[in-house]
Amino acid sequence: MPLPTSTTLSPLDPLRPVRKLTFLESEVRLKQARFQNRLVLNPTLDLKVYRFKAIIDFVVVRVFTHKTQFQWIQQELRTVLLRDSWVAPVNPGGGKEAEEFDIKIQEPGSTALVAAAVAAVGARRGERKTPQVREIEFSLDVYNRGGTDNKREQMVGLLQRTYYAATERWLDDLDMPRSTAAVASQPGSASATDYLQPEMGGRRESSLTIRPEPEEFRSPFLDGTMYLGEKDTSGMIRIQNKERDQQYPSKGSYKQLSPTQKRGRVEVTLKCPDLEDLGLRKLSDLENFKYTKLQKKFFQFMLPTFADPNHAKSSANRAVIGLEEKKRARIFLKSGLLALMRRDEVWEEYKGSARSEIRKVLRRNRRPIVRNRIGRGSTSTMIAYRALNKHIATAFRQLGEREQRAWFKVKNQDNEDLSN
Repeated sequence: MPLPTSTTLSPLDPLRPVRKLTFLESEVRLKQARFQNRLVLNPTLDLKVYRFKAIIDFVVVRVFTHKTQFQWIQQELRTVLLRDSWVAPVNPGGGKEAEEFDIKIQEPGSTALVAAAVAAVGARRGERKTPQVREIEFSLDVYNRGGTDNKREQMVGLLQRTYYAATERWLDDLDMPRSTAAVASQPGSASATDYLQPEMGGRRESSLTIRPEPEEFRSPFLDGTMYLGEKDTSGMIRIQNKERDQQYPSKGSYKQLSPTQKRGRVEVTLKCPDLEDLGLRKLSDLENFKYTKLQKKFFQFMLPTFADPNHAKSSANRAVIGLEEKKRARIFLKSGLLALMRRDEVWEEYKGSARSEIRKVLRRNRRPIVRNRIGRGSTSTMIAYRALNKHIATAFRQLGEREQRAWFKVKNQDNEDLSN
């Protein structure tokens, strides 16, 4: 009873092509007890045709100056940076003067350049306190070396389906995995948002099965952005098929990327306390920051495993296990690991509540209670997507190396050399 091994990647825009993503079923070859008699769907996509790069999208720094206005902060930043930054006074007084300012530097090239720009502000406008890091957005970009749409979009579909985040980060409905897109071929059309999983747990209609069926799940839009986490909160994840840059929705303007510039992207925006957990409080903390620390918490990719029904003790059990594992595989292929994790988690919670009643009955009848300590559910039986994670680890290591070279320059060269 083989598992399904392929899925279609569908855009919201009906004029865009549908892609296909395929997997290969194989046995899990790990020795731990929880992986015995389990199967995994291995992606067939050749990762060698992709280039992986980790970057810093923007940095927000708070500076503590003498009383001044934002235009003078901008003036000092221009002595180092090639383009204007977003500058906002904190608690401004009359004439919009303030002693604290948040500075957002977009696509800085390096945090060393950010430090040089902030130092220029402090030299002319004063530095009453050490500059603080308020927000950073990190991104992983994946380029198809050949620049083909099909390969890029297959990678986007793979990232959407194998991204992993611990479920304790999902606090309420606004955190749940969802996908948003607009029909590009119909300018001005409203965007659509689909949550990948249906209602589960106590909010589910009593007439429905406890475990939702595959048909109740939704696929992420191939031409949109998949989100995990509430909008504008720290740790929110975005996975997108990036075909445009420098977008200004209010003006309706954007830069269309060339085939070789288009890419799959995973973004995470971190604020306090996530930055503090990483040891990033002061701007100077970035000089020796280990960027590989980001991967474990925010850029992990995993694969679910499935029980092999052929090892069941009876034909009836084989049929039941085979049917359920096929459903789990269909949900993974359709909606991804995050949706499957949520379904499995709710089911484990239900079984946990039911077990207490079962134990009471066994005790009344003086029957033994057997405790199976082998891991259950998605989380305990997932395996790392090692091939993909290896490329990502290299990308963040290379980001760290670039940053170290830039900080070396800032200590040994003039600011003018850094901006060239």
